[in-house]
Amino acid sequence: MTIIKVSVVIPVYNAKDYLHDCIKSLLSQTLVDCEFIFVNDGSTDNSLEIIQKYQEEDNRINLISQKNKGIAEARNAGIEIASGQYIGFLDNDDFVKIDFFENLYKNAIDNNLDILVSKTILGRDGKYIIKDHGFSTNLIFTKDMIQEQILPNLLKVEDLFAVWNKIYKRTFVFENNIRFPGNRVIEEDNMFNIKSFNKAEKVLFIDYAGYYYRDVANSKSRKTIENDYFYKALEKYYFDYKKEYDLSISDDELEKLKAIRFVQRVFYLVYKCSVLKIQFKTKWNYIKNMVFHEKVYELSKKYNEEILQDKGLYERIALKIIIKKESFLLVLLILSIQLVYHPKISETIRKINKLTKKR
Repeated sequence: MTIIKVSVVIPVYNAKDYLHDCIKSLLSQTLVDCEFIFVNDGSTDNSLEIIQKYQEEDNRINLISQKNKGIAEARNAGIEIASGQYIGFLDNDDFVKIDFFENLYKNAIDNNLDILVSKTILGRDGKYIIKDHGFSTNLIFTKDMIQEQILPNLLKVEDLFAVWNKIYKRTFVFENNIRFPGNRVIEEDNMFNIKSFNKAEKVLFIDYAGYYYRDVANSKSRKTIENDYFYKALEKYYFDYKKEYDLSISDDELEKLKAIRFVQRVFYLVYKCSVLKIQFKTKWNYIKNMVFHEKVYELSKKYNEEILQDKGLYERIALKIIIKKESFLLVLLILSIQLVYHPKISETIRKINKLTKKR
């Protein structure tokens, strides 16, 4: 009997324009002993038919169809029927190198890991760049190291949010009842990873990138104002991680890490809203209410040095606007971003911003 080495869970919702690349990259994997669990989450286009056609050609494809419940519940449905030694994830608009799962599985099984983390090939401004995970490679992180280094990172920044550049031991996932929260529109990945890393005893980061992430403009996760991402960021700040996940971290440290993450999220949302092609009044009202929110001001004042650590010119300007409550400067910032935004210019600004970071 063939042992399934990796179960790959792929939630699918109206992905007809990208599914072929996604599926072909899976069926071409050099690691043959895989199963590919596609969860059709109520698609209204012909995504289901596309998957069914490939299923006729390759019996490693396992297909589930359900009413639209969102990406978290779709992934959970895939986890429930996964039979592989490890579980991986792929978004329906992304694709992977042909040796992706072989590389991840070999490192994971050789070291008996709970979680393995790779680098990502990030699609941005019409080109792909390698996104580092920010941790030492070829070093086994034990439980104490995970608690001291990885958990704070998950609470503070976005570097480890994604689940699709990782694989997780299936027995570890089931023994610890690790699932995605079904009541969130965004950052369900981060919640899953906080649960996972908090229980993990052996984690490895590798110096390999094989996952191609596409930044799709019409993705649900890009609808910043419609989904009210600021409210969700505020909700996350108030979320009691310590109680919910039994984290061993002081209250003061937890508040600081959450504050840094929250205010830096505001910086990001200001930029994302500024480049939206909508009426200025609409974006102004949303950005203004976000930037001058009482909690944003309070945390910016209290943790201004920590928030700006390793940040550049844009963040320093944004924080000054928040603390000084400068409406006029905020208008200028929004207009500047809106007027000069272009993929090439955007890349140049990122480079300048990187050069202006405080050492």
